[in-house]
Amino acid sequence: MIAALSVQAAPALEVPTPQAIEREVLDNVKHQALGTGTVEDLAMPDEFVRRIADRVIRASFEERYRIVVQDPPGIRAAPGAAVLVGGVVAVAVVIAFVVARLRR
Repeated sequence: MIAALSVQAAPALEVPTPQAIEREVLDNVKHQALGTGTVEDLAMPDEFVRRIADRVIRASFEERYRIVVQDPPGIRAAPGAAVLVGGVVAVAVVIAFVVARLRR
């Protein structure tokens, strides 16, 4: 007797839209802990928070998909050429905090 095999198709992966990605990153930035509150408590302008989110998205894209090729022999990178992505976000949050304090 031959048993019937049922093959189930794998569920289709949903590809997030650029708007959904931006919305998720904006929420993550706003709800990031900062001292006893969150970044959202600083009441930064929406345009500024969008710029921070855009930089996070760009850095994530470059980290995942940027292809780095080896330099030809004899060429050396300048000292301090490495960029710390996390540092960019930290600096942006500190600047935002200072701007918020100065506005009071």
